[in-house]
Amino acid sequence: MQQSEELLEDRTLERATGPERVRATFRIYHPDLEPEKLTELLEITPSIAWRGGEDSYGWRKRPGFKAPSGGWLLSSRTVMRGNNASSHIDWLLDQLAGKANMIKDLQNRGFMIDVVVGWHATSWNTTPALSPDLMRRLAKLNLPIWFDVYLFGSEEKEIS
Repeated sequence: MQQSEELLEDRTLERATGPERVRATFRIYHPDLEPEKLTELLEITPSIAWRGGEDSYGWRKRPGFKAPSGGWLLSSRTVMRGNNASSHIDWLLDQLAGKANMIKDLQNRGFMIDVVVGWHATSWNTTPALSPDLMRRLAKLNLPIWFDVYLFGSEEKEIS
């Protein structure tokens, strides 16, 4: 009985401190990026892509704003369910399997390439973590990763 109560407490804490929403995005930017050529090279259809100078670019499509550079994004946002950041990153890396040389070539040609994880949480007592295996997979692709963290809630409510 005590073990099931402890498990219930763990799950309750996980719900209370875990994120409300997670997404991971593999991003490529370059002033001369040509989305069609990049899609053909990688043999992956992006979630969204645009050329530098295009009006109304990116996820939000704000008319009147010109893209400072071309962008090519592959995101877990419409494919993955659940809020486990590692699962979202794993999915991205699975899509990029066998593409290490292409990614390194693009990086050597000045393309900015990274992975960003959107972490949206209502708790101030939350943090994503990466396993050594996941870090190795990112390193093999020479991919930096960063977390875009949004905390919606009151720190005072968490303390009391």
